[in-house]
Amino acid sequence: MNSVVISMVVIPGVVSLLLFLVFTYLYEQSRQAYFRAWQLAWAAYSLHYVLDAFSFYRAPTPLAFFASSLFLVTMALCIFVSTRLMSGPSRFLWYDAVLASAGIALAWINVQAHIVGGAVQATAQPAIALDLGIAAVLLYCSAVYYINGHRRGLLAFKVLAFALALWAVLMGAGQFRNPWGARFGSAANYLGPVPQMLLGIAMVMVLFENERNAVQENTLALSTLGVDPRRLLSADDLLPSMQAALDRLAGALSARRAIIYISERWRSLLPSVERGFTSGFMDILTKTGTGEYICELAYRQGGLFTVHDLAHMTEPLPAGSTGTFADLKKVLTEAEIRNLTAVSLQTREHAFGVILFPHAERKAFGTSGPRLMVGLALQLGLTLDNYLIAHDAHRRTQEYELLTQIGQAISSRLDQDEVLRTIHTELGQIFNTSNFYIAFQEGDQIRFELEVENDRILPKRSRKQENAFTDYVLRTGQPLLIRSDLEKTRARLGITYRPEHPARCLCAAPILLGNKPAGVMVAMNTEREFVYEQRDLDVLMTAAGQVSVAVENARLFAEEQRRSRQLAFLNNISRTAISSDDPVHMLGQIVGEIQKNFSFDHIGIGLLDYGTKEIEIKAEAGATAHAMGKRIPLGVGILGRVARTGERALVQNGLEGQMGAILPESRSVLCIPITYGETLLGALNIESRNESAFTPQDVLILNYFRNCSSNRSRMA
Repeated sequence: MNSVVISMVVIPGVVSLLLFLVFTYLYEQSRQAYFRAWQLAWAAYSLHYVLDAFSFYRAPTPLAFFASSLFLVTMALCIFVSTRLMSGPSRFLWYDAVLASAGIALAWINVQAHIVGGAVQATAQPAIALDLGIAAVLLYCSAVYYINGHRRGLLAFKVLAFALALWAVLMGAGQFRNPWGARFGSAANYLGPVPQMLLGIAMVMVLFENERNAVQENTLALSTLGVDPRRLLSADDLLPSMQAALDRLAGALSARRAIIYISERWRSLLPSVERGFTSGFMDILTKTGTGEYICELAYRQGGLFTVHDLAHMTEPLPAGSTGTFADLKKVLTEAEIRNLTAVSLQTREHAFGVILFPHAERKAFGTSGPRLMVGLALQLGLTLDNYLIAHDAHRRTQEYELLTQIGQAISSRLDQDEVLRTIHTELGQIFNTSNFYIAFQEGDQIRFELEVENDRILPKRSRKQENAFTDYVLRTGQPLLIRSDLEKTRARLGITYRPEHPARCLCAAPILLGNKPAGVMVAMNTEREFVYEQRDLDVLMTAAGQVSVAVENARLFAEEQRRSRQLAFLNNISRTAISSDDPVHMLGQIVGEIQKNFSFDHIGIGLLDYGTKEIEIKAEAGATAHAMGKRIPLGVGILGRVARTGERALVQNGLEGQMGAILPESRSVLCIPITYGETLLGALNIESRNESAFTPQDVLILNYFRNCSSNRSRMA
């Protein structure tokens, strides 16, 4: 083996082979596409030298010479493509095809120029040397790497650019036909491995700086969620921030698909997000329990759990209920996932969930990838932990403010509707109250005093008692929290009523009056599960207690108002009876006062005509005043029977048209005789179309009236 072969073939070939091994190692470490391009470039360059060495020991053939030139073109093309892969994934572009075609044409011209007399002459000089074209491509790549390194402030790219430029100069210098070019070209044969070794050193520096920058940039980006710390955010409000964090994690690890799965405990505060999966895959993970199973596996195995070749995988450890591992295999198989890396999203005290990275290859992230995953997951877990601490503090502050606002509303407002609306508004600052209602039980009816559907207040309504969640809370007097699987809970509790748009989760608290359930306060969500947690129910129970106070205050206030009106009514009746000289006019004023204070459908006063034995209506008021002057014989109808017997008659639930009342449609009638001593003067007749229209207090007040009116009528 002569010195020419050693200097021109063996040494450069061994160096290129070593660099191929180095770049193979770098690719295994980082799994970056540009390292793969450089690995292929050095593989092609090594094969180029293998064919050159073959030509030294045997007569070179045109095919071998052409193949050697094509490997050189392949090396240049791979380095050219690597300049784009530094910025991210790239597709094969049209100018790649142009460059490859130009390289193949130049290689063919180069072969044709070296064929002299039907044999390949290595010493022949073509008009356009292939090495000059390769050198031009290397100079272009050197410029791109230098600009990239200058823009990003990375020394490794500048060293890489210098090594490529030196290699291009050495490769092109030997193609000139002047004495200086010949001398420099012979020196280039010996100096050729120098820029190649510089390339290897530069790419190691590139790997180091990229890993360092990836850790620094991603750690800094994941150290905050970028949300307004002055607002109390829901899980939906946090979706953009969590999606941005997932995109950054996927970008750092060059993962096309990824998931941040939040475990059930934290799902009301933190959202689960996905990238590259179908819309229903997250729901499948949740409903089948596969997500919780993977969370438990990753947590028990030190934060990192991997699946290699799912079809042949056996259960790693019994971390869930029977059948969970089978569900895991089924879910992943249906999603076409054969290999999976799961990183636990945890801190020292809490485990929030897991980050899932599916991949097609068995080793998709290289040697440093798992360490980078764990580091970034720990940083994100710490960020979420800090966010939850701040959220908890803000939530507690909001709860104190809520209690203050509700207390002020109760103390400053006696309008029950206004108090209920205030409570709904304040609760909406802490948890979701888009679908909310406050209902009270009235006999066999459920009265909805405040009902909100999709943030829209509905008119008040009533319904008969059903076997629903509202009625269940009223029966038991116990709060109810359903975070998920509401239909299963409905079946377990024996609830048969199912609305048209059922909720997916709810929390309900009873409203107690006198230590007995009289109403219920409910917040629900019809779109998502795990919206409410125990803390929300605790706040709702506190608000329900405040509602009971508000209702009691409103009842007492209404009672005092009614008492004031009654006293004013009695005072007006007494003043009218004393001051009026005209008994007919006095009776008209009295029925007017009764109508103003009680709002019954018919109020009439009839006086007895002893000559005709009839009751004549002398005064009337109400919504239907048409009986003035009407005469009713004694014993006919309720009014006639009262006039005959002299005893009060009270009917609260009569049948329409069958009571003998003045109004045929009356359902409640109160008829009070007006007497003076033992003498019957007439009767006060009051009717209403509503059932149970007369309270005991009403009857007591109206009984007082007959004394005043009888005295004045007797005097008249």
